[in-house]
Amino acid sequence: MRSRIKTLPLLVAMMAAAMLWTGCEDTVNPFVEEDRYFTLFGYLDTATDEQYLRVIPLRTDFAALEAGEIDATVTTTEVETGRSIVWRDSLITFDDGSTGHIFVSNFRPIPGWTYNLTVAREDGKRAEATTTIPVVDGVELDEPTISVAAVFQKIRWDNVDFPPFRVEVWYRFLNASPGQPFLDAVIPYGNVGDLYGQLVQGDKWEVLVRLTADKEEVTKELGVSDDAQPFLMSVGMRLTMTSDSWRPPDGVFDREVLVQPGTFSNVDGGFGFFGSVNQFSYEWTLEPNITELIGYTYPGKRSQ
Repeated sequence: MRSRIKTLPLLVAMMAAAMLWTGCEDTVNPFVEEDRYFTLFGYLDTATDEQYLRVIPLRTDFAALEAGEIDATVTTTEVETGRSIVWRDSLITFDDGSTGHIFVSNFRPIPGWTYNLTVAREDGKRAEATTTIPVVDGVELDEPTISVAAVFQKIRWDNVDFPPFRVEVWYRFLNASPGQPFLDAVIPYGNVGDLYGQLVQGDKWEVLVRLTADKEEVTKELGVSDDAQPFLMSVGMRLTMTSDSWRPPDGVFDREVLVQPGTFSNVDGGFGFFGSVNQFSYEWTLEPNITELIGYTYPGKRSQ
């Protein structure tokens, strides 16, 4: 199947640096080791029912397949159940006019489960990788702290001993129109290279929620003035966590390091990376006095 897309799903930017050194491998590369058959880039994502994998064949001769063809069968197997799924191939045209094979499968991975990936040629040669979907054991939420100029609140996530790929805080408001969905203002709390949080007690990731300082960004996100704030219903946080094997050298996503061939790879019989991500969310409510202190209106206030 041939299609055209403008962007790949979440975390493609994270993999882009590692893909730079594979730029010519989808054509001819006579220097490839004989026991390497594919370059793979992809991950399993619990936030979606559609999974993606980039597959680039490595060849040691100059025999080319017909345009658009690829000698590859992609399969994932759930270790816990033994169930196997065969992925379907899509020939994608990218924004720069180049093409590539993106294999797609429709399923939602289970947190804590392990998935074995196999990409095989007709002659039996194959590349393999394994990933276990990350899990979080629990969440600890402190009471809000009131200082002279700000109100903030600490939250700790158990079994998170590595910086999350993404941290987001949302503020949920009651819609002015009855029967309409809640209004959410989502505030990024840092990405790779600009993380907001710290590791505490060895295996907990602690984030300081800036209840007062977030007000300006929330107002911009909602597109309302300070005197027209809707009712604040709750506050929440979402962490995007990568699998244990998705760890760069020395814990730093350094572009200069990642572009070195083989530096960031967990593929047997090939190059590249196959991992997984999971998103963890926690939502809580604030006391009316705290809601007022940080500049919002709580439900029932205007009717009093």
